[in-house]
Amino acid sequence: MASKQIPLADWAERHFDPPPPIRTLRTWAREGRIQPQPTLVGREYRAREDAVYVPPRGRVRIQPITVLQSEDPVVNEILASGKTEKRRQA
Repeated sequence: MASKQIPLADWAERHFDPPPPIRTLRTWAREGRIQPQPTLVGREYRAREDAVYVPPRGRVRIQPITVLQSEDPVVNEILASGKTEKRRQA
């Protein structure tokens, strides 16, 4: 049997104390942070009673790669000067 769908504000009152503002709940619904995802019925989101909040994952930070030495003397010259402008070939 399928779980009953309730208004998003009612769902929040059952799962949070105090419940988040309705604007936040709507954002969570759009971004998929409530699973199973609420259904938009007219202008109101309705969530299953057993739905849960899924926090966003932390962003993965990728460290920039620093080239300290290259086999190409022109690249080493550019790195040493600190300039990255394009040079014309003569």
